[in-house]
Amino acid sequence: MFKIRALRQFSHYHGGNFDQHEERQVDESTAEALVGMELAEYVDGPPAESGEAPAKSSRKK
Repeated sequence: MFKIRALRQFSHYHGGNFDQHEERQVDESTAEALVGMELAEYVDGPPAESGEAPAKSSRKK
């Protein structure tokens, strides 16, 4: 399970309804899909793969 934060309000088939800035625990595949679609971001940073540095978010702050 990974903790993500919704970047905007949306609905996801497996994750349900998300409000903007809501933080929620979701399974790994759902987290990867939502972050990949730029609907959410990892709360504690992306999970590090062995031997790889964590990727930086391209989101403007």
